[in-house]
Amino acid sequence: MTGTELAGRLLDDAAQVFRGHERAETWLRRHRERLAEPLRLAIVGPPQSGKSTLVNALIGEDVAPVVVDGAAGAPVWFQDGPRPSAQIFPAAWAGPMQRANGPGHTVAGPGVHAMGGVSRVVVDWPCRALRHTRLLDAAGVDGDGEVPADAMLYVTRHLGDDLTALEQVQSGRGVGALPVHVMVVLSRADETAAGRPDAILSARQIARRRRREPRVAALCQDVVAVSGQLALAGRSLREEEYAAVAAVAARPRADADAALLSTDRFLAAGFPEGLLRQFGLGGVRLAVTLVRSGARSRAALGAQLVRQSGLTELQASVSDLFTARRDALKARTALIALDRLLRAESRPQAAHLVAELDRLVAGAHEFRELRLLAALRAGRVTLPAELAVEARRLAGGEGTAHAERLGLPAESSPEQLWPVAEDAAGRWHQQTRAATSAAGRRAAEVVLRSCTAILNDLG
Repeated sequence: MTGTELAGRLLDDAAQVFRGHERAETWLRRHRERLAEPLRLAIVGPPQSGKSTLVNALIGEDVAPVVVDGAAGAPVWFQDGPRPSAQIFPAAWAGPMQRANGPGHTVAGPGVHAMGGVSRVVVDWPCRALRHTRLLDAAGVDGDGEVPADAMLYVTRHLGDDLTALEQVQSGRGVGALPVHVMVVLSRADETAAGRPDAILSARQIARRRRREPRVAALCQDVVAVSGQLALAGRSLREEEYAAVAAVAARPRADADAALLSTDRFLAAGFPEGLLRQFGLGGVRLAVTLVRSGARSRAALGAQLVRQSGLTELQASVSDLFTARRDALKARTALIALDRLLRAESRPQAAHLVAELDRLVAGAHEFRELRLLAALRAGRVTLPAELAVEARRLAGGEGTAHAERLGLPAESSPEQLWPVAEDAAGRWHQQTRAATSAAGRRAAEVVLRSCTAILNDLG
């Protein structure tokens, strides 16, 4: 059984135990339904950290923030839909969105008071990236409250005091004790090092250093530096914007570089203000450098801006650590919800649920695999090159099916899978003894258990 199937079965058992308890039944039904939904990914962080900009970069269009008249700060969910529209809850009022005077959109409903307040907004937006993942722009959620999501991108400009807020996010109990659902995004990477063309490179170096720190590693899966503004500019770049950047790059280098020293100088030189709104001054500097270096078309500049922004690395991390492990993360959410219910509503007939929950948590090997994949990616665990590649594959980094883990064709029969799995188990059993560090030994033990699980399933 998959993690979601086991969690669903436990929630069904709990529903029988709490039959007649309206609040508990509602709680369980909601979490049972969520198991079948796409992955819920929340974008949280302090005010002005760049949450809405990152949402736009991931969607590829200037959508967020979405603000309901009179209800600023309501959390907004984005999901794939046939046409742009918004639903406001709890009244379930639906209506169109309008482009705001500034960034994002507004929703003009019948009045917040008439609707009885706004608890959340659900936005339908046609987008391939939203077909398997729902995004939450958690305005007003700064990490010190419960976030209704399966995974979280914690967005911050400086990872300093924010570590305390991250520590408060962890449940610290059972399956919630492992931070397999959290990734830190150092935002506005283009503003690092005073916005020089190498600003994002400097931000990436900072991210690599921070992800290896023990305190940070204990709170998240990875740390990635991203410029959401540059990523969105690259994904939505228009011909006229490319032409404007190319015009700046075509000026004599001394004149153009002098104009790029400050906003005032840029505008005084007669360059379009729209470029500053779209790219930021640091982004214009980078775009000009890229055009000078050979980005001779809109498509070429857009692709390089996206790559330079750090968005591609973030998308790869989200895919490997979150999207590919949807079942495990959604099961985690359900088990945490059930644990909270059982602690809040103690019943003698629920004793078997507590025991079953503890058993599932104790055997939550998928979460140890996730921690290993993150440690390998971040360099917190080092293995010989060939072993590192095999460890990532066996731990499910290239797919969780048996054949994918073993590096065999998808149509391979159990008779073909067994000897390969047996050989891998023997090799990693030896590695548990040969490892020269405690971290290497723990990594080998996780991989060995993955091999053993395959053999048990095949047997």
